[in-house]
Amino acid sequence: MELREAVKTFLTNVLNQFRYHPLFSPYLKTSTETPPKHYLHQCETIARVALRKPIRVLIGDEIGLGKTITALAIAKYLENTGRVKRTLIIVPRVLVLQWHKELVVMGIPTSKIKHLERDNIEFYRTQGFPEGYYLASMDLLKREERISRIVDVEWDLIIVDEVHKFGYKTKRFWKIGKMLIEGKPSRNVIFLSATPHRGDPKDYILRLKLLDPHLLEDWKNLHKRLFYEVTHGSLLFRRTKEDVNNIYEEEKTFTDAKFYAGLIAGREDEREFVKELVAFLRTKLVEFAYEKDIISEKVIPLLIILIFKRATSSPYAAWTTLQRLLLKRSEPDFPKELVASVESFLGIGYEDIEYEKDPEEVFNEFLDRTSSLLSPTDMEKIRELKDMAQSIMEKGDTKLNATISLLEDIIEKSNSKVIIFTEYKDTLDYIIKNLKKMHPGWSQCILSLSSEETRDEKLFNKVRQAFEKDPKVRILVATDVIAEGVNLQVANIVINYEIPWSLIKLEQRIGRVWRLGQEKDVEAYTLFTDNIVDKAALNS
Repeated sequence: MELREAVKTFLTNVLNQFRYHPLFSPYLKTSTETPPKHYLHQCETIARVALRKPIRVLIGDEIGLGKTITALAIAKYLENTGRVKRTLIIVPRVLVLQWHKELVVMGIPTSKIKHLERDNIEFYRTQGFPEGYYLASMDLLKREERISRIVDVEWDLIIVDEVHKFGYKTKRFWKIGKMLIEGKPSRNVIFLSATPHRGDPKDYILRLKLLDPHLLEDWKNLHKRLFYEVTHGSLLFRRTKEDVNNIYEEEKTFTDAKFYAGLIAGREDEREFVKELVAFLRTKLVEFAYEKDIISEKVIPLLIILIFKRATSSPYAAWTTLQRLLLKRSEPDFPKELVASVESFLGIGYEDIEYEKDPEEVFNEFLDRTSSLLSPTDMEKIRELKDMAQSIMEKGDTKLNATISLLEDIIEKSNSKVIIFTEYKDTLDYIIKNLKKMHPGWSQCILSLSSEETRDEKLFNKVRQAFEKDPKVRILVATDVIAEGVNLQVANIVINYEIPWSLIKLEQRIGRVWRLGQEKDVEAYTLFTDNIVDKAALNS
């Protein structure tokens, strides 16, 4: 009898210990009745970091491998072992609702999920920041007066999603990173990014130095092959879809992805319009830099690229650019701070923008101000170019017609859902207007998401749910505000209406649909026209 009790006690103690082991304990268990598959690459990460004190890692798995679930599984493990009581999750504004949903799915009670907002930080301060999971947008915390009110909170774990936005060139790095992470080496920190190294070694290494306070050397001394080798699997965990299929699961967990480049033969009037528009605006930018000393000459190539991109996006986007120059001519003095805004977002890239506005909006303000500097001859040329754009739209531009033909084929032959990505709100409106004009019956199957919709969280959530759950909704036209972090594997076809001049952006767009849970093969189409701008991008 005593032996039986002794064995029972021993087995009970063993089982109690196993319930904290990440390979046995159901930290990936969700609130759903049917638990999802536990993917080995996720379990491996949890197991390899579980015993670290503190846990400070960058999970850089390829897009679609479930980094959010992995991070939350680690958080649950730390909570269950008593090491974490307060977790701060910092995410881009557009992903706040998605993270809330993932927290609920992971079995976190809604009573423990709290949203930090501009008007409730003081309330939580007076309450002593009760234990739980706090969601905060990067935009909220980039203001020093707000971050200073939470810097002394006893955060046991900080998770930063899309941490590539956390670059050394941005205010976020210095304010959030320095105040919340640096100088607090005992705090658990998890960084998440599908593109951890974006070609800038200084940016990448400084981010790792935030995680590991023992990296004391200058980033230049660390930028060596040996450093990257020893940090992979220790500070950085990165696996690919191929790894999951061939090594971890040994089965086709991820479907195939097929990539198509469509070269569209434009009409002569379309090629001539792009050529003249680019030549005119480039001439004016050079004049602003060298003759009128309004902008820095180093900004000219970057502004020319923006003009290239707008000019080839759609005749309507080009038309609105010209319309702005005509209508805003009476604007008064040109503000130097607007140039600084343009230089800032051009220097750090679209994804790192520090403003509430899209780069397109800032650029439009730039156009509004510069229009007051145009001569009567310039205005006449602008009217001529505007008429050319109008004529192209009336005839029907070839890229739009090719897109409609592609959509007709998809809708007729399959039940697939499609996401059309464009960089410009003007082009988004142009596409939707013409789709509905050419196919009135499609009106109920087309939705859109741009920066305007994402600012209204309820509207954004409504549109997203309709696209995910309504079988009648087949087409989503969106700007790049949803190109990061948003899960839309209900669709399996992506159309890039313009050429993203960044392979990272292409990867992010395709990653919205090519991810865990995707059951169909993915198709990605990128549309090129035979004008001077697209040819340059195609050959680069």
